[in-house]
Amino acid sequence: MPESELRVRDHAGAWCRVQDLDPARVSSRRQGRLMPTRYVADRLIVRAVDDVESDAVVGMVRERAAARGLELEETAFEEAASRADASNSPGPRPGMAFRVSAGEQSTTDRDVWDLLDEVADAVDGEDRRRVSLDHVLTGHGRWQGHGRPVGREPAVFLGPAPRRTLATGGSPLTASDGTARPVVAVLDSGIGTHPWFDESTSVVLRGATLDGEPVGTGAEDEPLYDAEVRGRRRDDVAYLDAYAGHGTFIAGVVHQVCPDAAIMPVRIFGGDGRVREWDLARTLEKLLEFHLRGVAGADGYWPVDVAVLSGGFYAERPEDDEDYDGVLRGRLRDLRRVGVLVVVSAGNDGSARPMFPAAWAPRVRRTPEGAVALSDSDLRPDYTPLLPVTGDNPDGTLADFSNDGPWVIAARPGARVLSSMPTTFDGAEVPRQSGDGLRRTVDPDNFSSGFGLWSGTSFAAPALAGELAKALLHGRVADVSDASLSDFSSRVAAAWDAVTRVSDLYTVSPASA
Repeated sequence: MPESELRVRDHAGAWCRVQDLDPARVSSRRQGRLMPTRYVADRLIVRAVDDVESDAVVGMVRERAAARGLELEETAFEEAASRADASNSPGPRPGMAFRVSAGEQSTTDRDVWDLLDEVADAVDGEDRRRVSLDHVLTGHGRWQGHGRPVGREPAVFLGPAPRRTLATGGSPLTASDGTARPVVAVLDSGIGTHPWFDESTSVVLRGATLDGEPVGTGAEDEPLYDAEVRGRRRDDVAYLDAYAGHGTFIAGVVHQVCPDAAIMPVRIFGGDGRVREWDLARTLEKLLEFHLRGVAGADGYWPVDVAVLSGGFYAERPEDDEDYDGVLRGRLRDLRRVGVLVVVSAGNDGSARPMFPAAWAPRVRRTPEGAVALSDSDLRPDYTPLLPVTGDNPDGTLADFSNDGPWVIAARPGARVLSSMPTTFDGAEVPRQSGDGLRRTVDPDNFSSGFGLWSGTSFAAPALAGELAKALLHGRVADVSDASLSDFSSRVAAAWDAVTRVSDLYTVSPASA
Protein backbone atom coordinates (compact mmCIF):
# COMPACT_ATOMS: atom_id res chain seq x y z
CA MET A 1 0.00 0.00 0.00
CA PRO A 2 1.64 3.28 -1.05
CA GLU A 3 2.22 5.62 1.86
CA SER A 4 0.54 8.43 -0.11
CA GLU A 5 -2.77 6.58 0.18
CA LEU A 6 -3.84 7.59 3.66
CA ARG A 7 -5.74 4.70 5.23
CA VAL A 8 -6.45 3.20 8.62
CA ARG A 9 -6.98 -0.44 9.52
CA ASP A 10 -10.19 -1.48 11.19
CA HIS A 11 -10.58 -4.23 13.79
CA ALA A 12 -11.17 -6.85 11.08
CA GLY A 13 -7.89 -6.00 9.34
CA ALA A 14 -9.44 -4.17 6.39
CA TRP A 15 -7.95 -0.88 5.22
CA CYS A 16 -10.35 2.10 5.25
CA ARG A 17 -9.77 5.27 3.28
CA VAL A 18 -9.05 8.33 5.43
CA GLN A 19 -10.37 11.75 4.43
CA ASP A 20 -8.92 15.13 5.41
CA LEU A 21 -11.67 17.71 5.90
CA ASP A 22 -10.58 21.00 4.34
CA PRO A 23 -12.86 23.87 5.48
CA ALA A 24 -11.95 25.82 2.34
CA ARG A 25 -13.37 23.10 0.10
CA VAL A 26 -16.46 21.86 1.90
CA SER A 27 -19.74 23.53 2.66
CA SER A 28 -22.06 23.16 5.64
CA ARG A 29 -25.73 23.84 6.24
CA ARG A 30 -25.01 24.72 9.85
CA GLN A 31 -23.74 27.98 11.27
CA GLY A 32 -20.32 28.25 12.86
CA ARG A 33 -16.74 27.76 11.78
CA LEU A 34 -15.29 24.52 10.48
CA MET A 35 -11.79 23.32 11.33
CA PRO A 36 -9.61 20.70 9.64
CA THR A 37 -10.02 17.14 10.86
CA ARG A 38 -9.33 13.60 9.72
CA TYR A 39 -11.96 10.88 9.51
CA VAL A 40 -12.85 7.55 7.92
CA ALA A 41 -14.36 8.53 4.60
CA ASP A 42 -17.31 6.13 4.57
CA ARG A 43 -18.27 5.84 8.27
CA LEU A 44 -20.63 7.61 10.69
CA ILE A 45 -21.16 7.04 14.42
CA VAL A 46 -24.39 7.61 16.34
CA ARG A 47 -24.79 7.33 20.09
CA ALA A 48 -28.24 5.81 20.13
CA VAL A 49 -30.98 5.77 22.75
CA ASP A 50 -31.90 2.52 24.49
CA ASP A 51 -34.36 1.51 21.78
CA VAL A 52 -32.48 1.82 18.50
CA GLU A 53 -35.57 1.29 16.36
CA SER A 54 -37.28 4.31 17.91
CA ASP A 55 -34.19 6.53 17.79
CA ALA A 56 -34.92 9.64 15.72
CA VAL A 57 -31.28 10.20 14.72
CA VAL A 58 -30.76 6.59 13.62
CA GLY A 59 -33.98 6.84 11.63
CA MET A 60 -32.82 10.12 10.10
CA VAL A 61 -29.52 8.57 8.96
CA ARG A 62 -31.40 5.71 7.33
CA GLU A 63 -33.92 8.02 5.69
CA ARG A 64 -31.41 10.54 4.28
CA ALA A 65 -29.06 7.79 3.08
CA ALA A 66 -31.92 6.11 1.22
CA ALA A 67 -32.90 9.44 -0.37
CA ARG A 68 -29.34 9.74 -1.68
CA GLY A 69 -29.40 6.20 -3.08
CA LEU A 70 -26.84 5.01 -0.54
CA GLU A 71 -26.74 1.66 1.20
CA LEU A 72 -25.86 1.33 4.87
CA GLU A 73 -24.02 -1.44 6.61
CA GLU A 74 -24.99 -1.11 10.29
CA THR A 75 -23.00 -2.33 13.27
CA ALA A 76 -24.38 -2.13 16.79
CA PHE A 77 -22.06 -1.42 19.70
CA GLU A 78 -21.48 -4.45 21.92
CA GLU A 79 -21.54 -3.40 25.56
CA ALA A 80 -19.89 -5.01 28.55
CA ALA A 81 -21.92 -7.92 29.85
CA SER A 82 -21.00 -7.09 33.45
CA ARG A 83 -22.09 -3.46 33.26
CA ALA A 84 -25.21 -4.14 35.31
CA ASP A 85 -23.02 -5.56 38.08
CA ALA A 86 -21.18 -2.27 38.57
CA SER A 87 -23.02 -0.48 41.35
CA ASN A 88 -22.31 3.01 40.01
CA SER A 89 -22.41 2.21 36.31
CA PRO A 90 -24.41 4.74 34.26
CA GLY A 91 -26.39 2.07 32.46
CA PRO A 92 -26.49 1.28 28.76
CA ARG A 93 -25.77 3.87 26.09
CA PRO A 94 -25.73 1.84 22.88
CA GLY A 95 -24.17 3.14 19.72
CA MET A 96 -24.33 2.42 16.01
CA ALA A 97 -21.70 2.59 13.28
CA PHE A 98 -22.84 3.13 9.69
CA ARG A 99 -20.72 2.24 6.68
CA VAL A 100 -21.92 3.94 3.53
CA SER A 101 -21.77 2.35 0.10
CA ALA A 102 -23.47 2.86 -3.25
CA GLY A 103 -24.70 -0.55 -4.22
CA GLU A 104 -22.36 -2.27 -6.66
CA GLN A 105 -20.18 0.82 -7.02
CA SER A 106 -16.79 1.07 -5.39
CA THR A 107 -16.81 2.66 -1.94
CA THR A 108 -13.43 4.30 -2.42
CA ASP A 109 -15.04 7.58 -3.44
CA ARG A 110 -17.68 7.59 -0.72
CA ASP A 111 -17.53 10.57 1.63
CA VAL A 112 -20.03 10.81 4.48
CA TRP A 113 -19.54 14.52 5.16
CA ASP A 114 -22.63 15.70 3.26
CA LEU A 115 -24.79 12.97 4.82
CA LEU A 116 -23.58 13.87 8.32
CA ASP A 117 -24.13 17.58 7.71
CA GLU A 118 -27.66 16.98 6.40
CA VAL A 119 -28.61 14.77 9.36
CA ALA A 120 -27.13 17.18 11.91
CA ASP A 121 -28.92 20.10 10.29
CA ALA A 122 -32.26 18.26 10.50
CA VAL A 123 -32.03 17.68 14.28
CA ASP A 124 -31.09 19.95 17.15
CA GLY A 125 -29.98 20.10 20.77
CA GLU A 126 -28.89 16.82 22.32
CA ASP A 127 -29.73 14.87 19.16
CA ARG A 128 -27.24 16.89 17.11
CA ARG A 129 -24.50 16.03 19.59
CA ARG A 130 -25.13 12.29 19.19
CA VAL A 131 -24.04 11.96 15.55
CA SER A 132 -20.44 12.33 14.45
CA LEU A 133 -17.74 11.40 11.99
CA ASP A 134 -15.61 8.36 12.74
CA HIS A 135 -12.52 10.42 13.55
CA VAL A 136 -9.01 9.03 13.15
CA LEU A 137 -6.79 9.31 16.21
CA THR A 138 -3.03 9.53 15.71
CA GLY A 139 -0.26 8.75 18.17
CA HIS A 140 1.71 11.64 19.65
CA GLY A 141 5.29 10.61 18.98
CA ARG A 142 6.84 13.33 16.80
CA TRP A 143 7.69 12.59 13.20
CA GLN A 144 8.46 14.58 10.06
CA GLY A 145 7.10 12.35 7.31
CA HIS A 146 8.65 9.69 5.08
CA GLY A 147 8.74 7.38 8.09
CA ARG A 148 11.35 9.49 9.88
CA PRO A 149 10.33 10.51 13.41
CA VAL A 150 11.87 13.67 14.83
CA GLY A 151 14.37 12.67 17.50
CA ARG A 152 13.83 8.89 17.33
CA GLU A 153 17.36 7.54 17.33
CA PRO A 154 19.28 4.70 18.93
CA ALA A 155 20.83 5.30 22.34
CA VAL A 156 22.64 3.49 25.13
CA PHE A 157 21.31 3.10 28.68
CA LEU A 158 24.35 2.89 30.99
CA GLY A 159 22.62 2.59 34.34
CA PRO A 160 21.15 -0.49 35.98
CA ALA A 161 17.71 -1.72 35.01
CA PRO A 162 14.84 -0.29 37.08
CA ARG A 163 14.64 -2.27 40.31
CA ARG A 164 11.47 -3.21 42.13
CA THR A 165 11.24 -2.41 45.81
CA LEU A 166 8.67 -5.16 46.42
CA ALA A 167 9.83 -8.73 45.86
CA THR A 168 8.02 -10.80 43.26
CA GLY A 169 5.21 -12.93 44.67
CA GLY A 170 3.45 -15.97 43.38
CA SER A 171 1.67 -13.90 40.75
CA PRO A 172 2.77 -11.00 38.52
CA LEU A 173 -0.16 -9.11 40.09
CA THR A 174 1.02 -9.30 43.69
CA ALA A 175 4.25 -8.80 45.61
CA SER A 176 5.63 -11.41 48.01
CA ASP A 177 3.98 -9.64 50.96
CA GLY A 178 0.56 -9.77 49.25
CA THR A 179 0.45 -6.14 48.10
CA ALA A 180 -1.55 -5.78 44.89
CA ARG A 181 0.63 -4.22 42.21
CA PRO A 182 -0.94 -1.30 40.32
CA VAL A 183 -1.79 -2.27 36.75
CA VAL A 184 -1.11 0.27 34.00
CA ALA A 185 -2.86 -0.47 30.69
CA VAL A 186 -0.88 0.92 27.73
CA LEU A 187 -3.29 1.47 24.85
CA ASP A 188 -0.86 1.56 21.96
CA SER A 189 0.99 -0.68 19.49
CA GLY A 190 1.95 -3.50 21.87
CA ILE A 191 5.20 -4.24 23.70
CA GLY A 192 8.14 -5.87 21.96
CA THR A 193 11.16 -7.90 23.02
CA HIS A 194 13.32 -6.26 25.68
CA PRO A 195 15.29 -7.47 28.72
CA TRP A 196 13.12 -5.37 31.02
CA PHE A 197 10.01 -7.10 29.76
CA ASP A 198 10.90 -10.76 29.32
CA GLU A 199 9.01 -13.50 31.16
CA SER A 200 11.49 -13.66 34.02
CA THR A 201 10.75 -10.08 35.12
CA SER A 202 6.95 -10.53 35.50
CA VAL A 203 6.53 -6.87 34.52
CA VAL A 204 4.37 -7.22 31.40
CA LEU A 205 0.98 -8.94 31.53
CA ARG A 206 0.99 -10.35 28.02
CA GLY A 207 -1.81 -12.23 26.30
CA ALA A 208 -4.79 -10.64 28.05
CA THR A 209 -7.97 -11.85 26.36
CA LEU A 210 -11.69 -11.37 26.81
CA ASP A 211 -13.67 -14.52 26.01
CA GLY A 212 -10.75 -15.78 23.97
CA GLU A 213 -10.26 -12.57 21.94
CA PRO A 214 -7.58 -9.89 22.48
CA VAL A 215 -8.75 -6.94 24.57
CA GLY A 216 -7.33 -4.49 22.03
CA THR A 217 -9.19 -4.26 18.73
CA GLY A 218 -6.07 -3.25 16.79
CA ALA A 219 -5.73 -5.76 13.95
CA GLU A 220 -2.88 -8.20 14.41
CA ASP A 221 -0.21 -8.17 11.70
CA GLU A 222 1.74 -11.20 10.62
CA PRO A 223 4.60 -11.53 13.12
CA LEU A 224 7.16 -10.48 10.53
CA TYR A 225 5.36 -7.17 9.99
CA ASP A 226 4.39 -6.47 13.59
CA ALA A 227 5.03 -2.88 14.74
CA GLU A 228 6.93 -4.22 17.77
CA VAL A 229 8.78 -7.09 16.05
CA ARG A 230 10.10 -6.08 12.62
CA GLY A 231 8.85 -2.51 12.63
CA ARG A 232 8.05 -2.33 8.91
CA ARG A 233 4.73 -3.07 7.25
CA ARG A 234 6.22 -3.01 3.76
CA ASP A 235 9.10 -4.79 2.09
CA ASP A 236 9.82 -1.97 -0.35
CA VAL A 237 11.04 0.54 2.26
CA ALA A 238 14.38 0.72 4.03
CA TYR A 239 13.21 2.46 7.19
CA LEU A 240 11.06 1.67 10.19
CA ASP A 241 7.40 2.70 10.32
CA ALA A 242 6.76 6.08 11.89
CA TYR A 243 5.38 4.58 15.11
CA ALA A 244 7.33 1.33 15.25
CA GLY A 245 8.33 0.69 18.86
CA HIS A 246 5.94 3.32 20.18
CA GLY A 247 4.29 0.96 22.69
CA THR A 248 7.59 -0.49 23.92
CA PHE A 249 8.94 3.02 24.44
CA ILE A 250 5.88 4.07 26.47
CA ALA A 251 6.07 0.91 28.57
CA GLY A 252 9.70 1.74 29.33
CA VAL A 253 8.75 5.18 30.61
CA VAL A 254 6.15 3.68 32.96
CA HIS A 255 8.65 1.08 34.16
CA GLN A 256 11.35 3.67 34.89
CA VAL A 257 8.96 5.80 36.96
CA CYS A 258 7.24 2.92 38.78
CA PRO A 259 9.18 -0.36 38.49
CA ASP A 260 6.68 -2.07 40.83
CA ALA A 261 3.79 -1.56 38.43
CA ALA A 262 2.49 -4.35 36.19
CA ILE A 263 2.06 -3.22 32.59
CA MET A 264 -0.77 -4.49 30.39
CA PRO A 265 -0.32 -3.98 26.63
CA VAL A 266 -3.58 -3.27 24.78
CA ARG A 267 -3.04 -3.02 21.02
CA ILE A 268 -5.03 -0.29 19.29
CA PHE A 269 -2.81 0.51 16.30
CA GLY A 270 0.22 -0.62 14.32
CA GLY A 271 3.26 1.14 12.95
CA ASP A 272 1.17 3.82 11.23
CA GLY A 273 0.04 5.12 14.63
CA ARG A 274 -3.60 5.49 13.58
CA VAL A 275 -6.84 4.12 15.02
CA ARG A 276 -10.54 4.70 14.26
CA GLU A 277 -12.60 6.39 16.95
CA TRP A 278 -15.11 3.52 16.74
CA ASP A 279 -12.47 0.85 17.24
CA LEU A 280 -10.92 2.72 20.17
CA ALA A 281 -14.35 2.93 21.80
CA ARG A 282 -14.77 -0.82 21.29
CA THR A 283 -11.38 -1.44 22.89
CA LEU A 284 -12.30 0.69 25.90
CA GLU A 285 -15.54 -1.26 26.28
CA LYS A 286 -13.62 -4.54 26.25
CA LEU A 287 -11.12 -3.14 28.73
CA LEU A 288 -14.04 -2.11 30.95
CA GLU A 289 -15.47 -5.64 30.84
CA PHE A 290 -12.03 -7.10 31.57
CA HIS A 291 -11.69 -4.76 34.55
CA LEU A 292 -15.15 -5.57 35.90
CA ARG A 293 -14.44 -9.28 35.78
CA GLY A 294 -11.07 -8.69 37.42
CA VAL A 295 -12.64 -6.74 40.28
CA ALA A 296 -15.17 -9.57 40.69
CA GLY A 297 -12.30 -12.07 40.99
CA ALA A 298 -12.94 -14.04 37.79
CA ASP A 299 -10.10 -16.35 36.77
CA GLY A 300 -7.84 -14.96 34.06
CA TYR A 301 -8.84 -11.34 34.67
CA TRP A 302 -7.52 -8.53 36.85
CA PRO A 303 -8.47 -4.95 37.77
CA VAL A 304 -6.89 -2.06 35.87
CA ASP A 305 -5.73 0.97 37.85
CA VAL A 306 -4.41 3.37 35.20
CA ALA A 307 -4.98 3.57 31.44
CA VAL A 308 -2.63 5.68 29.30
CA LEU A 309 -3.59 6.79 25.81
CA SER A 310 -0.98 8.68 23.78
CA GLY A 311 -3.01 9.93 20.84
CA GLY A 312 -5.98 12.00 19.80
CA PHE A 313 -7.90 13.87 17.08
CA TYR A 314 -9.02 17.39 16.28
CA ALA A 315 -12.74 18.05 15.94
CA GLU A 316 -14.23 19.86 12.98
CA ARG A 317 -16.39 21.92 15.36
CA PRO A 318 -14.31 22.14 18.56
CA GLU A 319 -16.85 24.23 20.48
CA ASP A 320 -19.55 21.63 19.86
CA ASP A 321 -17.28 18.68 20.50
CA GLU A 322 -16.40 19.83 24.01
CA ASP A 323 -20.03 19.00 24.85
CA TYR A 324 -20.30 15.99 22.53
CA ASP A 325 -21.32 12.97 24.60
CA GLY A 326 -20.69 10.26 22.06
CA VAL A 327 -19.63 6.64 22.22
CA LEU A 328 -15.92 7.29 22.84
CA ARG A 329 -16.40 9.86 25.57
CA GLY A 330 -18.98 7.66 27.25
CA ARG A 331 -16.59 4.72 27.37
CA LEU A 332 -13.84 6.83 28.92
CA ARG A 333 -16.30 8.00 31.54
CA ASP A 334 -17.47 4.45 32.23
CA LEU A 335 -13.90 3.38 32.99
CA ARG A 336 -13.50 6.32 35.34
CA ARG A 337 -16.72 5.48 37.16
CA VAL A 338 -15.29 2.12 38.20
CA GLY A 339 -12.01 3.51 39.50
CA VAL A 340 -9.67 3.59 36.48
CA LEU A 341 -7.46 6.69 36.14
CA VAL A 342 -7.21 7.78 32.49
CA VAL A 343 -4.13 9.73 31.33
CA VAL A 344 -4.07 11.19 27.81
CA SER A 345 -1.53 13.19 25.79
CA ALA A 346 -2.19 16.71 24.52
CA GLY A 347 -0.73 16.59 21.00
CA ASN A 348 2.38 17.74 19.14
CA ASP A 349 1.36 20.67 16.95
CA GLY A 350 2.52 23.51 19.19
CA SER A 351 -1.10 24.63 19.33
CA ALA A 352 -3.78 25.68 21.77
CA ARG A 353 -6.43 24.03 19.61
CA PRO A 354 -8.31 21.44 21.72
CA MET A 355 -7.23 17.87 21.04
CA PHE A 356 -9.67 15.10 21.93
CA PRO A 357 -10.09 13.11 24.12
CA ALA A 358 -7.74 15.30 26.21
CA ALA A 359 -9.92 18.39 25.74
CA TRP A 360 -12.91 16.69 27.35
CA ALA A 361 -11.19 17.36 30.67
CA PRO A 362 -12.31 20.29 32.85
CA ARG A 363 -10.62 23.66 32.33
CA VAL A 364 -7.98 24.37 34.95
CA ARG A 365 -5.41 26.98 35.95
CA ARG A 366 -2.03 25.44 36.64
CA THR A 367 -0.16 26.80 39.66
CA PRO A 368 2.98 25.65 41.53
CA GLU A 369 0.66 24.43 44.30
CA GLY A 370 -1.48 22.37 41.95
CA ALA A 371 -4.25 22.64 39.38
CA VAL A 372 -7.20 24.86 40.21
CA ALA A 373 -10.43 23.86 38.48
CA LEU A 374 -12.16 26.75 36.74
CA SER A 375 -15.48 24.91 37.05
CA ASP A 376 -16.75 21.76 38.70
CA SER A 377 -17.81 20.29 35.35
CA ASP A 378 -16.85 16.60 35.15
CA LEU A 379 -15.19 16.73 38.58
CA ARG A 380 -17.12 14.53 40.97
CA PRO A 381 -16.20 12.25 43.85
CA ASP A 382 -17.86 9.22 42.25
CA TYR A 383 -15.52 8.92 39.27
CA THR A 384 -11.86 9.62 38.59
CA PRO A 385 -10.64 12.70 36.69
CA LEU A 386 -9.51 12.68 33.07
CA LEU A 387 -5.84 13.79 33.11
CA PRO A 388 -4.36 15.42 29.96
CA VAL A 389 -0.56 15.91 29.84
CA THR A 390 1.72 18.06 27.68
CA GLY A 391 5.49 17.79 27.15
CA ASP A 392 8.47 19.66 28.61
CA ASN A 393 12.03 20.07 27.40
CA PRO A 394 14.84 18.59 29.48
CA ASP A 395 15.32 22.01 31.14
CA GLY A 396 11.69 22.12 32.25
CA THR A 397 10.46 24.63 29.67
CA LEU A 398 7.46 23.82 27.49
CA ALA A 399 8.60 22.01 24.33
CA ASP A 400 8.03 23.96 21.14
CA PHE A 401 5.92 21.15 19.67
CA SER A 402 3.66 20.69 22.70
CA ASN A 403 -0.03 21.51 22.56
CA ASP A 404 -1.18 23.39 25.63
CA GLY A 405 -4.27 25.10 26.96
CA PRO A 406 -6.58 25.32 29.97
CA TRP A 407 -7.69 21.73 29.30
CA VAL A 408 -4.17 20.43 30.13
CA ILE A 409 -3.58 19.64 33.79
CA ALA A 410 0.18 18.94 33.86
CA ALA A 411 3.46 18.85 31.96
CA ARG A 412 6.01 16.06 32.06
CA PRO A 413 9.28 15.36 30.18
CA GLY A 414 8.44 14.93 26.50
CA ALA A 415 11.54 15.97 24.54
CA ARG A 416 14.58 13.74 24.05
CA VAL A 417 13.22 11.09 26.40
CA LEU A 418 15.36 7.97 26.86
CA SER A 419 13.45 4.69 27.02
CA SER A 420 13.21 1.10 25.80
CA MET A 421 12.91 -0.03 22.18
CA PRO A 422 12.46 -3.54 20.75
CA THR A 423 15.83 -5.28 20.42
CA THR A 424 14.50 -6.97 17.27
CA PHE A 425 14.85 -3.69 15.38
CA ASP A 426 18.29 -4.59 14.03
CA GLY A 427 18.72 -2.01 11.29
CA ALA A 428 17.43 -1.33 7.83
CA GLU A 429 20.06 0.85 6.21
CA VAL A 430 23.75 0.28 5.59
CA PRO A 431 25.63 2.89 7.65
CA ARG A 432 28.34 4.86 5.91
CA GLN A 433 31.84 3.53 6.48
CA SER A 434 35.05 5.49 6.82
CA GLY A 435 37.89 5.07 4.36
CA ASP A 436 39.69 2.61 6.62
CA GLY A 437 36.54 0.51 6.95
CA LEU A 438 36.73 0.52 10.75
CA ARG A 439 34.33 3.33 11.56
CA ARG A 440 30.63 3.59 10.74
CA THR A 441 27.88 6.12 11.17
CA VAL A 442 24.92 5.27 13.39
CA ASP A 443 22.23 3.20 11.71
CA PRO A 444 19.08 5.21 12.60
CA ASP A 445 16.93 2.07 12.47
CA ASN A 446 19.11 -0.23 14.56
CA PHE A 447 17.81 -0.41 18.13
CA SER A 448 19.46 -3.69 19.07
CA SER A 449 20.92 -1.80 22.07
CA GLY A 450 17.35 -1.84 23.37
CA PHE A 451 17.11 1.92 23.87
CA GLY A 452 16.38 5.09 22.00
CA LEU A 453 15.66 8.79 22.27
CA TRP A 454 12.28 10.08 21.15
CA SER A 455 10.16 13.21 21.58
CA GLY A 456 6.43 13.83 21.88
CA THR A 457 3.65 14.31 24.37
CA SER A 458 3.17 10.56 23.83
CA PHE A 459 5.96 10.08 26.35
CA ALA A 460 4.90 12.74 28.82
CA ALA A 461 1.60 10.89 29.44
CA PRO A 462 3.18 7.60 30.64
CA ALA A 463 5.49 9.57 32.95
CA LEU A 464 2.42 10.83 34.80
CA ALA A 465 0.80 7.38 34.60
CA GLY A 466 3.86 5.96 36.34
CA GLU A 467 3.66 8.61 39.07
CA LEU A 468 0.01 7.76 39.67
CA ALA A 469 0.85 4.05 39.85
CA LYS A 470 3.53 4.84 42.43
CA ALA A 471 1.06 6.91 44.46
CA LEU A 472 -1.52 4.10 44.32
CA LEU A 473 1.09 1.63 45.52
CA HIS A 474 2.03 3.94 48.39
CA GLY A 475 -1.58 3.91 49.56
CA ARG A 476 -1.87 0.13 49.56
CA VAL A 477 -1.05 -2.25 52.40
CA ALA A 478 -0.57 -5.98 52.36
CA ASP A 479 -3.70 -6.78 54.36
CA VAL A 480 -6.21 -5.03 52.10
CA SER A 481 -9.33 -7.18 52.13
CA ASP A 482 -10.89 -8.64 49.02
CA ALA A 483 -14.11 -6.83 49.93
CA SER A 484 -12.34 -3.47 49.75
CA LEU A 485 -10.75 -4.30 46.41
CA SER A 486 -14.11 -5.28 44.95
CA ASP A 487 -15.84 -2.05 45.98
CA PHE A 488 -15.95 0.54 43.18
CA SER A 489 -16.44 3.46 45.54
CA SER A 490 -13.26 2.48 47.39
CA ARG A 491 -11.37 2.20 44.12
CA VAL A 492 -12.49 5.65 43.01
CA ALA A 493 -11.59 7.11 46.42
CA ALA A 494 -8.14 5.46 46.29
CA ALA A 495 -7.60 6.83 42.78
CA TRP A 496 -8.49 10.35 43.91
CA ASP A 497 -6.12 9.95 46.86
CA ALA A 498 -3.34 9.05 44.41
CA VAL A 499 -4.12 12.14 42.31
CA THR A 500 -3.84 14.40 45.36
CA ARG A 501 -0.50 12.79 46.30
CA VAL A 502 1.02 14.02 43.01
CA SER A 503 1.90 17.58 43.94
CA ASP A 504 1.01 19.50 40.77
CA LEU A 505 -2.38 17.86 40.09
CA TYR A 506 -5.59 18.50 42.02
CA THR A 507 -4.59 19.05 45.65
CA VAL A 508 -7.92 17.84 47.05
CA SER A 509 -10.61 15.49 45.81
CA PRO A 510 -14.17 16.75 45.20
CA ALA A 511 -15.34 14.71 48.19
CA SER A 512 -13.12 16.67 50.57
CA ALA A 513 -13.33 20.07 48.93
